[in-house]
Amino acid sequence: MNTFQINNEATPPFNFNQKGLMFIPFKKFGKFQSVFDQGKLANKLFMVKTGMVKIVHVTESGNQLIREIKTDGEVFGEWKSMFNSNVRFQNSAITLSANTEILCLNLSPFGLENVSTLLSDLSQMILDQNERQQIRYQMLLLQSAEYRIKENLRELAMKVGQRFGEETLLKVWLSHEDIALLADTSRQTVTTVMNGLKKSGKITYSRDRMLFRNLNKIHH
Repeated sequence: MNTFQINNEATPPFNFNQKGLMFIPFKKFGKFQSVFDQGKLANKLFMVKTGMVKIVHVTESGNQLIREIKTDGEVFGEWKSMFNSNVRFQNSAITLSANTEILCLNLSPFGLENVSTLLSDLSQMILDQNERQQIRYQMLLLQSAEYRIKENLRELAMKVGQRFGEETLLKVWLSHEDIALLADTSRQTVTTVMNGLKKSGKITYSRDRMLFRNLNKIHH
């Protein structure tokens, strides 16, 4: 399968492979804006062109869970909506950065006769994303809360941080509560770990950015 690539010089629609599958410009969002809401009809798949989006699930008891954070080039939405037009979003998607640009693939024109072609185009991407998630979950499941917090921050900085020599700058607004939900731990634990990282000189941070002195040494 051909690799999906964003061509910033292209004019809409953006072609992502030779078979004609296209993600087209959807919308530019500010910080903390909703891309879609849990429970709404799912008729599109989305791709992050620039920025960051958190995928959030609210349980029946009202508890909030952050499933993951999507960054440049990653696809999100309800894959089952390719087979069933009545599927609804199981999560909400909320932007974490200013000037977040989202592309979309409108599923409504695809009839059942076209699903096989659509799956052929998307299957490897779906498998790759699911495999990465499973490996990540299995690895983090056996680790301490401190490790999970550090590793989630390290992964995010590796994906979208700006490198300056050994230092990496991550521009994103993440509250201690957000980090706690992402790492499946408490806000108090996050505060303790973050204070420890700051005291040891491994990071400095403010409301909307974190500077990592050396990502390779965050666990040491």
